[in-house]
Amino acid sequence: MVKLTALSSKDYENSEKNYGDCFIIHKGESVIVYDCGSDKHAERVCEYIENQKIKNIDIVLSHNDTDHFSGIKYLIDNVNVRYIYTLLLFKYKKELLELIGDDRKTERSLIENIKDYYDNIYKLGDTDTELRDVIAYMKEEIMEGVKIFAPDKDYTLNAVAKALDSREGNTINNETIVNAVSTQVVINDKVLLCGDSCYDALKDSIDKFDYIQLPHHGKKDQGLKIFEANKKRNHVVYLISDNTGNTNGGSDKLDTKGKYVKNTKDGDIKITNLNEVRTSVGSWGKL
Repeated sequence: MVKLTALSSKDYENSEKNYGDCFIIHKGESVIVYDCGSDKHAERVCEYIENQKIKNIDIVLSHNDTDHFSGIKYLIDNVNVRYIYTLLLFKYKKELLELIGDDRKTERSLIENIKDYYDNIYKLGDTDTELRDVIAYMKEEIMEGVKIFAPDKDYTLNAVAKALDSREGNTINNETIVNAVSTQVVINDKVLLCGDSCYDALKDSIDKFDYIQLPHHGKKDQGLKIFEANKKRNHVVYLISDNTGNTNGGSDKLDTKGKYVKNTKDGDIKITNLNEVRTSVGSWGKL
């Protein structure tokens, strides 16, 4: 049985700072960490795997932002990390150049742009941990019941090409493109984790899951669209990883009245039985 934990910074010494996201996906002797936004989260992951006697872990980094990335180096230094799944763009440079369609853009300048735009991911190349491209593993299980789900290659490369083209804008649905194409992970076809995804990257499947992470720490615009798409599905449980403290962002502006929401502002979110879902507001049943 897969267990899911979203770490909360509620009880951290300085809870006013932004500690970012960190999800622990655990089944048997395997653990996947989905994002790790701070050393404090990473310390707790290390404690968890020691207590559970886990020998190694894998990491999925949804996107380049610091509040999803900053604890990964600590994990690499302190536990056996086998693989890091994330967006690796160098292998797609020819396709990106073709999509950009600007003769002034050279392969060399494109590489430098990628290094700058995806600086945290680029730093991972200096470690000994094997990096795996999420596009190459799209729709594949990376642990029993856990798979890389979206966005697909075409969507991702078209969006990234827009971001790297100085003639184009850098947002989709008011999200930066780095956020917009966050790697989505699905657990047991019931749970969707989606980092800081834009709604456009979610809309085709957002009404297919029983547990849905509201992207970008419960950002209002995205959350309301997801609520609307699921308005006839009263059993859905919405997960908000809001460890943003007093920094700009978070879920304070999102009206969750009438929705079943678990928010890390209230403490760790722990889901130990994915076969248990709400059948209506306030009641639970078995799938």
